[in-house]
Amino acid sequence: MPDKEQKYRILERLDSGGMAEIYRAEADLIHGMKKTVAVKRVLPDLTRNKKFVAMFLDEARLSLHLAHANIVQVFDIGRHDESFFIVMEYVDGVNLRSLVKSLERRNKSVGLGPAIFIAMEMCKGLGYAHDAVNMKTGEPQNIVHRDVSPPNILMSKNGEIKLVDFGLAKAASQLEQTDPGIVKGKFSYLCPEATLGEEVDRRADIFAVGIILFEMLTGTRLFLGATDLETVELIRDAKIPDIKKINSKIPKEVAQIVYKTLAKDPNDRFSNAYDLQEALAHVLFDRG
Repeated sequence: MPDKEQKYRILERLDSGGMAEIYRAEADLIHGMKKTVAVKRVLPDLTRNKKFVAMFLDEARLSLHLAHANIVQVFDIGRHDESFFIVMEYVDGVNLRSLVKSLERRNKSVGLGPAIFIAMEMCKGLGYAHDAVNMKTGEPQNIVHRDVSPPNILMSKNGEIKLVDFGLAKAASQLEQTDPGIVKGKFSYLCPEATLGEEVDRRADIFAVGIILFEMLTGTRLFLGATDLETVELIRDAKIPDIKKINSKIPKEVAQIVYKTLAKDPNDRFSNAYDLQEALAHVLFDRG
């Protein structure tokens, strides 16, 4: 990890998972000025996989050029000892997984309005990333997040919704293909075509937004088997329960949007994130 002799000084560990550890750190600027940042250290075991490292660096370079209010800004990429690290914007708040768990402990749910708002903000960030082009050539970057899931949705104390980990997602998917079982906890938010090993596009991220929206609205997990294999089989079947039977307060038009987002065939989903955002916006405006 970066230490006191380097540009970034670690202050505290914020979180850890199967791929990385996240720290709050302080960046030393000119004239003694300092800036709070987040440092994500990729676990050393993963960086021993050369294919993962190559993919990670390629994708992380793309992240450096993503600048949007709903995407966590990446400032720097470095290496210390055996591990790579990413320096990112520090978001003072929580991720969606932590929020949902906190609400569950108090027998509460996200609620219709906030759930739709969170999904809309996610769509703004995804739409921007999906449409990003190479600044030099003007060619499409064809960015797909591939890991839109509650831990990767950050919410600041000021009400901002930000997506994180564009630089790790594609590399992680490559690692899962070459070394099954190393990366855990990612399967519940895959799309059916990904479980079949097919090439995915932006509609994979849209499917993931649908899963998250379903779970926020119902307070239940959509695809969660006893094992990873069972979870994958559930996603392949893509059978969506009747939302209104779980939560009768969900408006019919919202249920229809969720079903379209979670269509098994990618061609039956919203073709892009902005279309999904617009559909959700209509619901909010219609209901005041």
